[in-house]
Amino acid sequence: MSLLRLRWSLREGRRRWIQIVGVAFTLAIGIGSYAGPASAIDWRLDATEASLDFTNMYDLRATVSEGGDVPAGALARLARAIDGIDEYSERLVVDMQVETIADGEELLAHGRIIGVEPINGGGGVNRVEVIKGDGLPESAADEPRVLIESKFARYHGLPDSGTLTVGGDTRVEFVGHATSPEYFLIVEGDGSLGQSNFVALFAPLATAQNLSGRSGAVNDLVVTLEPGADADAVRRELVDAAASLAAMPLDVITRDETPSYIGLVNAPAADQDFAGAMALLLFVGAGFAALNFSSRMVEAQRREIGVSMALGEAPRSIAMRPVLIGVQIGVLGVIGGVALGFLLSSQAVAVAEAAFTYPVFEQPFKLGIYARAAAIGFAVPLLAVLWPVLRAVRVRPVEAIRSGHLASRGGSLGPVISRVPLPGRSLARMPFRNLLRTPRRTFMTLLTFSIGLATLFTIVGFSSSFAATFDRGNQELLGNDPERFMIRLDSLYPVDSPQVQGALTDPTVQLGEPALVLGARVVAGEPDADDGEPTQLDLVVRFVDFGSTVWTPTTSQGTPPAGAPGIVLADKAAQDLGVEVGDGVMLTHPAQVDGVFAHSTRTVPIAAIHPHPLRLNAYMDLSQASTWGLGGLANIVTGVPADGSSLNDVKRSLFGSGNGVARVQGLDESFQSVEDSLDQVAGFFIVFRGFVVLLLLLIAFNTASINADERARDHATMFAYGVPVRRVIANLSMEGLLLCAAAAVLGVLLGYALLLWMVLYLMPTAIPEIGPLVSVNPIEMALYFAVALIAVALAPVFSARKMTKMSIPGTLRVME
Repeated sequence: MSLLRLRWSLREGRRRWIQIVGVAFTLAIGIGSYAGPASAIDWRLDATEASLDFTNMYDLRATVSEGGDVPAGALARLARAIDGIDEYSERLVVDMQVETIADGEELLAHGRIIGVEPINGGGGVNRVEVIKGDGLPESAADEPRVLIESKFARYHGLPDSGTLTVGGDTRVEFVGHATSPEYFLIVEGDGSLGQSNFVALFAPLATAQNLSGRSGAVNDLVVTLEPGADADAVRRELVDAAASLAAMPLDVITRDETPSYIGLVNAPAADQDFAGAMALLLFVGAGFAALNFSSRMVEAQRREIGVSMALGEAPRSIAMRPVLIGVQIGVLGVIGGVALGFLLSSQAVAVAEAAFTYPVFEQPFKLGIYARAAAIGFAVPLLAVLWPVLRAVRVRPVEAIRSGHLASRGGSLGPVISRVPLPGRSLARMPFRNLLRTPRRTFMTLLTFSIGLATLFTIVGFSSSFAATFDRGNQELLGNDPERFMIRLDSLYPVDSPQVQGALTDPTVQLGEPALVLGARVVAGEPDADDGEPTQLDLVVRFVDFGSTVWTPTTSQGTPPAGAPGIVLADKAAQDLGVEVGDGVMLTHPAQVDGVFAHSTRTVPIAAIHPHPLRLNAYMDLSQASTWGLGGLANIVTGVPADGSSLNDVKRSLFGSGNGVARVQGLDESFQSVEDSLDQVAGFFIVFRGFVVLLLLLIAFNTASINADERARDHATMFAYGVPVRRVIANLSMEGLLLCAAAAVLGVLLGYALLLWMVLYLMPTAIPEIGPLVSVNPIEMALYFAVALIAVALAPVFSARKMTKMSIPGTLRVME
């Protein structure tokens, strides 16, 4: 008997294979979209932790302030004298321009030489690991060799070995691709560097000293701490001990304050929030779709169940056939879901490989995640078929066999709408009446469409919001000059020095203005405030001429104080600090007293708020630099290329000119690291967006197919009275369009609410430095929604062939 039931269910499956495959694939999308990204993110968290341990990333990093340096060994002596330090390494870290050939074209990028001993993974703190190539032998001074950072090399398609030009005229051979924990993710404190425009070069310490012209010098110390050591206490001891050196003070940061590390540990959690929200919504939508369609497939067999009961078959035996249909849907859905999940996981892993270079790289199959998703997915069609079957076998056979209006058990809104005057004749009113005749089915289908459209709205709106945020930032920094750039000098120089004047008078530069950029820490409220720890932020303060006719920051509140004290904060910074125009903040900054640099703290009023999305951008009038002891000094020059020149011409002209230029970059590169990351995940979002569109198409097809089966007797009656097939198809299309239009309204409302939550809550939590804008591209959104409407309108056409071959007498035959 069991074999007979199995054969019966398989025969039923062959008869309804299109609907079974459609529902199973809908379920597979939900399983795959949940399990794939979740397993990839779980892997990334494991890989990050393992790679950081393998390369022995520092716990503290001490850098000589304002571009200074000390003799080699001086920082090591500091480390040896402090309790709590386990391992330490001296380094020389120097920024300079790098030029090479990529795809047959000259490529100029901001570079950084990191000189360290030992190298080639030979131990120490912040180990350099070779990813590709033969590695780096100890280089002689007359044969400089370096390792090139792997993400830059891969982004531009560089070979394992080749040549570079550093400092304008020094040829250097690179002999492999490598990475170090600071450069698993390329991001700087000002957010301006990404893997496309920044290249790190790893070299033996002697080589770095010779290339930078700083023979016998170091400027950086990285240390790891003994277990149980107090990081803050060690930091204070380092700073105090450095005061005894005849050098500038040390800037000491912890691992947790390193921008790249913050991105490493926050990115998987942020992606988990983003992808988790999208996947969960898509999983719920697919689950509702499978639940709805599976139950409707069983309800369409209500008469067959009634006939079986009339013939004396036991309810348990009757329930087996539809349950086995549910098993078929569940098995196919799980198989398809695992395959789609692995596809999404592979795509996410490819994105992670491009964004992060991990020396410890494994991709284990996350059985637990897939098992949870598969178990839920398998249970959905079983529960969906059990409910209508249990309802059917609990009624009398004669009630289950009844057809049409006789089968109604209440709940229909048909009597209500029958009293509402509708335009047209009976056939024109039919789509409206059909929707209200079965409100539960209509609501379930409406909810399924709405969730799918809401997911699509959120994904498209999220991309638009990122683009709008970048556009706002570039507009604020560039003003009316889209080619505006910044020349960063390697130290502080007097405005009338050859270094500053050389940049201002260069023939490739026009509208040049000297300025000063320094790091500072701002605190809202007094440090001993009664309401707990005060909020503090690290900012980049730019001293600019607020009276300039070339460029000044725009403001959303207040007015830039030309020639007067006051700071202009970003709107995001003001929100995070809980301050507004007129309030005062405590500013801790480097200051020069009697020719010696030290840290100073003062209260500064908030004069204005600017709308740039990057919260670390702050501005003060150039005249106020004298209050920091830095009057008449500059470390950057801003300008635009002269007529007939390009940004590359500026870089090439200042390249190695001996005028102290460390970097030339376009101001539109402020979000370069974030933009590079978005470019990498674009493929993943396209795949995810494609899944959502495919889900909507499947919902449309399954709805039309099941509608055709449920209303076979209605259609046969209409055909018997001479109604043509095309009119029936048109009615089904109109019914679907009405349902989809209502779902579009609900989808927009739900999607916009979800978009607000993701952009205004999840994104600031993951990327606190950016104040995102909520934006929706109406044209792109309308295009996707139009595709959904067209799919719903055309879906009933696929039932036309079945209707034309329908046996009207056989369909209308009733056994009473």
